[in-house]
Amino acid sequence: MKLRKEWFSALFLVLAFHVAAGAVYAQAVKITTADVAYDKGNDRVKGYLAKPADKKARPALILIHEWWGLNDNIRENARQFAELGYVALAVDLYNGEFATNRDGARKLAGGVRKDPQAAFANLRQAVSYLTGLKGEVDPARIASVGWCFGGGWSYQMAKNDLGVKASVIYYGRFNPKDDLSRMRATILGHFGEKDRGIKVDNVREFQAKLKTLKGDHTVFIYPNAGHAFANADSRNYDKEAAETAWKRTVEFFDRHL
Repeated sequence: MKLRKEWFSALFLVLAFHVAAGAVYAQAVKITTADVAYDKGNDRVKGYLAKPADKKARPALILIHEWWGLNDNIRENARQFAELGYVALAVDLYNGEFATNRDGARKLAGGVRKDPQAAFANLRQAVSYLTGLKGEVDPARIASVGWCFGGGWSYQMAKNDLGVKASVIYYGRFNPKDDLSRMRATILGHFGEKDRGIKVDNVREFQAKLKTLKGDHTVFIYPNAGHAFANADSRNYDKEAAETAWKRTVEFFDRHL
């Protein structure tokens, strides 16, 4: 009996050591955040950079905002990705402006659509900025993720081969008729079945087209979910769909980066 008690005591000490070590490690892993000027051609552009505090070459993500602009919701997403070990750069396609109502958002998004080459230049600068973080970013492991307006631009980064290995599209616009012969990135798409702006039949057509291409492309359609279902500030927020999409996004990046 005494030997058994001693064995359990030793086991307890070993387990306690590992728990304590784990706690210390968790406390040691921190992130840093900063507003950064990533576009050499436009000093009005400031992105939001969140990254692990340690100096280690890591995969990187370009986050592209909804039509509202670079706001706290996107910054929070950047921090969450950084806590998972990614260098996360939330870009700004609105030159420092952002909207608080639909009319303002429509005007800002419309301005980008009138001059798409400026947006392409902005996103190329984002890739260049990340690859320039020597010792902190692995230049072979850069991906994009965007929501709504930004989801469409995440698709454009993949379609036009702008230097990303993978692209995640949250209910962003696409054209199932597009020529994707230049695309090298792997795509993950999240779309709501009840999205009134992006018809589910078009999503299924897009889904079918991606299956004809090389790569592990995947498109999910979330039953009864509407547009912006992953945005907690939206009236269409769907907690279950949002959490499932987040889990799938994390698994996707883990697999492809």
